[in-house]
Amino acid sequence: MSQIIDILLDLIIYILAGMTASWYYYSRKRKALLGGFWGGAVIGMIGAVIIHMLTGIEGWFIEMVTWLMKPKFGSDLIFRVNLISAAIGSALFVYILNQINHDRNRRD
Repeated sequence: MSQIIDILLDLIIYILAGMTASWYYYSRKRKALLGGFWGGAVIGMIGAVIIHMLTGIEGWFIEMVTWLMKPKFGSDLIFRVNLISAAIGSALFVYILNQINHDRNRRD
């Protein structure tokens, strides 16, 4: 019985993830999706399942994120910089700079 509840909860999470992504693109960004909102929800749910299967809880993705947070070679740190926070911080500040500049295109 507990296994059935676990499967149902997983399905609910996949469905909510697909519907949320579809709502964001269909309603908030006003994008035309193949099949409208429900087509986007189905594709989003399929994407959630596939990416979950590729990354997994104990899989390579968690190990890669851990390594990016503290890059080590053996037991020695390669850098003392959290590469994930550095990438997110730099992208965020360049995005803010772009918004200050009113999202203008370059003149070449």
